[in-house]
Amino acid sequence: MGYPIIYKRALAPSIKLIKILAPEVAGKAKPGNFVVVRVDEKGERIPLTIVDFDVKEGSITLVFLEVGVTTMKLGRLEVGDEVADFVGPLGNPTEIKHFGHVVCVGGGVGIAAIYPLVKAFKEAGNTVTSIIGARNAELLIFEDEIKSVSDKVYVTTDDGSKGRKGFVSDALKELIKKGARIDRVYAVGPAIMMKVVSDVTKPHGIKTVVS
Repeated sequence: MGYPIIYKRALAPSIKLIKILAPEVAGKAKPGNFVVVRVDEKGERIPLTIVDFDVKEGSITLVFLEVGVTTMKLGRLEVGDEVADFVGPLGNPTEIKHFGHVVCVGGGVGIAAIYPLVKAFKEAGNTVTSIIGARNAELLIFEDEIKSVSDKVYVTTDDGSKGRKGFVSDALKELIKKGARIDRVYAVGPAIMMKVVSDVTKPHGIKTVVS
């Protein structure tokens, strides 16, 4: 018995969102967890971050970039189709508690991955600032969702087609320069982006978690 897709939409070129019915996984999922998916019996297993989960519906939401054979195959599935294996939740969940002011930074597909963190930190009583960025406006995803659970959102694009021109790290530098007290920074995105974010926060002694 497989796991059916109950919802699907394209977020941007080559970026898809799907909801998969998996009540046992949804019932145990926490922000920061991931699942391992195998599209069919002959396919490889790939890890994907849990973007959202609905215990009542029994669903898990995933967002992925079509970059290889498996993600391309997953992207071709439609509502009603099933994936062969769906294992999770896996990994250590993010520590969610009241820290004060939390800044969540997301780049590219990582924007969707910070959504459950932003939502959980806000529910825990934190002031949450989100900084999201992409190469251009067309590739900027989850903006409305992030805005709905953040106190403040800064948008950046490499080419300046939306928000401020530059990188998420530039917006973070500016925030720190303005003297904002920041108790935690969480960053998800390309490896180079996460490294630069860590380099920005290190001199200021701001605890930073990347994944």
